[in-house]
Amino acid sequence: MKKWKKILAVSGVVIYTCSIPALASTNLETGSSLAGISVALNNYYAGTTEPEKTLAKSYSDMQRLAGSTDSKSTSVAGSGSSGKEMKVPETPKETAAAKPKPSAYDSVAVSKVNGSVNIRTEANTTSDVTGKIYNDCAATILGAVDGEGGKWYKIQSGSVTGYIKAEYFVTGKEAEARIQQTGTTYGTIVDTPSLRLRETPDLTGKTLTLLSEGAHYVVTGQEGDFYKVAVDSDLEGYVFKDYMKTSVEFKEAVSVEEEKAREAEESRRKEEADKALKALEDAKKKEEAKKATTAATKAPETTARASEAKKEETRKTTEAVVGTISANPENGTDSTVEAPAVHKPSETTKSQGPGDSTGSSGTSSSEVTSATRNAVVAYAKQFLGNPYVYGGTSLTNGADCSGFTMSVFAHFGISTGRSSRDQAAKGRTIPVNDVKPGDLLFYASGDYINHVALYIGGGQVIHASNPTTGICISPSNYRTPCKAVSFLD
Repeated sequence: MKKWKKILAVSGVVIYTCSIPALASTNLETGSSLAGISVALNNYYAGTTEPEKTLAKSYSDMQRLAGSTDSKSTSVAGSGSSGKEMKVPETPKETAAAKPKPSAYDSVAVSKVNGSVNIRTEANTTSDVTGKIYNDCAATILGAVDGEGGKWYKIQSGSVTGYIKAEYFVTGKEAEARIQQTGTTYGTIVDTPSLRLRETPDLTGKTLTLLSEGAHYVVTGQEGDFYKVAVDSDLEGYVFKDYMKTSVEFKEAVSVEEEKAREAEESRRKEEADKALKALEDAKKKEEAKKATTAATKAPETTARASEAKKEETRKTTEAVVGTISANPENGTDSTVEAPAVHKPSETTKSQGPGDSTGSSGTSSSEVTSATRNAVVAYAKQFLGNPYVYGGTSLTNGADCSGFTMSVFAHFGISTGRSSRDQAAKGRTIPVNDVKPGDLLFYASGDYINHVALYIGGGQVIHASNPTTGICISPSNYRTPCKAVSFLD
C-alpha cells in the first residue's frame, strides 16, 4: 500500500508538470500573432514537448523507483534461494550528456534587407505574395524547407504567415543582438491625470514638465522605482513606474491588405491637402474679385471728385493772377509777381466712398484665414511617419521640430524663423487655451523653450518628436505647453 502511495504521489507531480506545456500549447492556439521573444518561447514549449511520451516515461521511472529501497542493497528472492540477503552492488549513476539550454531566440529571426522583400504563399518566387517585410523586422521561424534557389523559412510576423528565403534573415546570437536594438519599449501614463517628469530618479528630483494621462512615451531604461523616458529629442527624464504601463513593440511585416490600407491613407491625406489648397486659392480669388469690384465702383466717383477739385484750384489760381495784374498795371521788368501757391489735396485725407467699410472686406479676410488654417494642417499631415533628423528641414527626408514647422509654413509663403525660440518670438502671442488649427504650441524644460508643435484641432498636435517616433500626432498636453503664437491672423 505504501508503495502505491509513493507512485500516486509522484504521478501527481508528473501530471502537474506536464500541464505546463499543455497550457503553452493552448495559449499558442489563441491566435496570438506577436513576433519576438514571447512567441518564440511559446512555440518552443508547445512544439517540442510530447505530453504522452513524457507521461509514459515518467510512469516507467516510477515503477523502477518503487521497486527499490533507500538502502544501498536490495533483497532478491530467486530460485534456490536460501533466504539469505544478497548484496547487489548499487548501479552506478549514469552521467547524462550535457544538453545545450534552449534559448528564447532559437526560433527568432530578424530581417536584413534593402528596402523590402515579398513574403510568399509557397517557397518559390512564382507563388502569390501574402505580405512584405522591411529591414529589422522580427519574425518567428515556424520551419525550414528546401525551396527555389535554396533554403526558405516559413515565418510568422505580425499578421503575415508565409515563406521567404533564409538569406534575408539573421538568427541566433546575431538575431538576439539586433532584436534587443530594434525593440522599442513604450510607456503610457495611467491612473493619474498628470505625472511629473523629474530630472533625477527620485521623488525630490526637479520637475521638468508634466506628462499627460494616456499619452505614449518612449522608455529608454529603468533606475530603481523610476523609468527613464524620452519625451522628445531634447527632453528626457524620470517618472515613477507605478503610474506607467509599458509594452515592447517590434517592427513587423505588413500584409498585402495592410499595405493597401496604408497607401490608401496616404492618398487620402494628399487629396485632403490638395482640396484644402484649392479652397484657399478660391477664397483668395474671391477676395481679389471683391476688391476689384469695390475699386471699380469707387473709380467714377473718385474721378469726378478729383476733376471738380482740379477745376476749383484752377479757378482760384486764375482769379489770383488776374487780381495781381489788375493791381499792377505798370508791371515792368523790375517788378516781380509771385504766383499763388497751389495746395494739393493731402494723400492721407482721401474721402471714404461706398464699400470702404471693413465689414465686407473683413468677411473675405476671415474666409481666407480659415482656408489657410485648414490648408496648413492638411499639408502637414501628409508627412506623418517621416523621419526625425536633428538639424533637418526636409519634410520627406527628415526634419527636427522647428525645421518641420518652418518648412510647412514656408510652403504658404510664411516666414517663421528657424529655431523654436525664434518662432516663439516672431509670431503673435495668443493664450494657450485659445489656439486654433494652424497655430504653434511651444514647450519648455524649466524656463527654456526647446520644442514646438503645430496644433491641428481636437486637442492634438503634429510634430517632429524624436528619432524613434519621427513625425507623429500627440495630445497637445502630452507635455505642458508654455506658450502659443499665430502666424495666420
